[in-house]
Amino acid sequence: MVLFLISLLPFAVLFVLLIALRRPAYEAAPISYAITVVLAFWVWEVSGSVLAASLLDTLVVFTEVLLIVAVALMVLNVMIETGALDTIQTSMARVTSDDRVLAMLLAWGLVGFIEGIAGFGTPAVLAAPVLVHFGFSPLKAVAVSLIGNSTAVPFGAAGTPVVIGLRGLGLSDDVVASAVFQAAAVHAGMAIFVTCFITYLVTRGKEEGRFREFIPFAVFSALSFSIPYLAAAYLVGPELPAIIGGASAILAITLAANHGLMLPWKDGAGGKADVGDEADRDEKPVEDAEPAQDPKPAQDPKPAQDPKPARDPKPALSDILRSFAPFMVMALALIASRMIPGLREGTQGLTLSFGTFRDLELDQEFSPLYTPYFHLTLALITALFVFRVTRKSLLEAAAATYRRLRLASVVLVFIIALTQLVLWSEVNQAGLPSIPEVLGEGFADYLGGAFVIFSPFLGALGSFMTGSATVSNLLFSGLQVDSAEALGSPVARFLALQLIGAGVGNMISLSNIAMAAGAVGLEAREGKVMRLTGVPVAVVCIVAGLLFFTL
Repeated sequence: MVLFLISLLPFAVLFVLLIALRRPAYEAAPISYAITVVLAFWVWEVSGSVLAASLLDTLVVFTEVLLIVAVALMVLNVMIETGALDTIQTSMARVTSDDRVLAMLLAWGLVGFIEGIAGFGTPAVLAAPVLVHFGFSPLKAVAVSLIGNSTAVPFGAAGTPVVIGLRGLGLSDDVVASAVFQAAAVHAGMAIFVTCFITYLVTRGKEEGRFREFIPFAVFSALSFSIPYLAAAYLVGPELPAIIGGASAILAITLAANHGLMLPWKDGAGGKADVGDEADRDEKPVEDAEPAQDPKPAQDPKPAQDPKPARDPKPALSDILRSFAPFMVMALALIASRMIPGLREGTQGLTLSFGTFRDLELDQEFSPLYTPYFHLTLALITALFVFRVTRKSLLEAAAATYRRLRLASVVLVFIIALTQLVLWSEVNQAGLPSIPEVLGEGFADYLGGAFVIFSPFLGALGSFMTGSATVSNLLFSGLQVDSAEALGSPVARFLALQLIGAGVGNMISLSNIAMAAGAVGLEAREGKVMRLTGVPVAVVCIVAGLLFFTL
């Protein structure tokens, strides 16, 4: 019991600092790592060589993660600087004026697609301001963007939560593939609940019946994402489900809205918006007060009924295709590297690693041609040429990327270092099990078979604390494996629950909420957002835990 509590200490300190004391993650992560180092030396009696080995593995993992995030943000920032992202947003927003369809298009399809490409909190930051532009209250814009993004999170940034988050566990490809498919299956099954819950939030406080009449379209939107999403998880792996699901949903929702399929009206995109919400009017930015605070269409029909700005010209098809070019190049490159015989093995063949250090075999290696960083780099190169990026725009994009990464990199490096040291604690002179093994055995002993119900909440807790499904998986996937082995349960099942929990946990992450809220000028409302997003987190985790518990 004492050893179990000692093993929990670094994570408990991280939780207390982040939640109870509300300290920023860039302060909490170094403190938790320092405590882990002290425990590793005093209790587990690891040597200086083991600590150095863990730091070398940290360097490999951190370099890859940082490259992925940096290049992904560079692609998006270049698109912002050149106006390409405005073209995408305008073309999508012109599909319909109905707030419910806009929510499906932007807070479901678009965020899923961007999550698949970039991840790391960017989808809600991009989608929420667009929703506010069309009359949504900032509170609802942030909430529905975070909720809609959760299904794609386990496979965000071209599968980074799996590719990076589950690496170093010594698992076979079959086990990882099984975990990926099981997680995707649960998320696909819960997609209908997610889209219906988004619809409920959008229509809450509006005309009676607006929620019920839209359910068929919400279900259609869920299926247009989840079916190709699940197929990609089964056929390709973790890199493409979010990208393919998001792109499919955008296309299907656009076509259905244009033709009025499964909608209360039959005149295509001419549906009426009803974005006023008396309960949320105090959340709207000052500059939007006049059109946003009048929920009665009869008094001012244009702002309330047609939130599409007339001054925005319809983008040409060539401009739309050009704006999507970087994403299409990346998706095609990813598909080719994963599905063309021989190319997968060839790109995986080139690896960089430290090999051994003082007779210690280092686990981590970097495959520069196989990692999503390479495909994101292709997208960036495409963007530079297609958009004819000027030197000034490139420097502005680089500066914006640096500002986003400056503190985030501090959090990442210390969380990764903590994770690697925890994993290396098995090499000790005290004859003790590793820290994850102690925790896994402890949870298995104290919770028994009921641990499977708690398992997804552990993944959600990791994302809640760190703001990253990847980091959550780095922290707790080893614990999930050890718990499964201690209980004699399939490892893939517990890893799937970890992926599920880590995915939905992103919508209650304080850092993600703060980023999205800042993008729409919503200050000191994180608690309100969390009350809205906490409901689907609890529902998905409980359903997943009970489902796997009964299997």
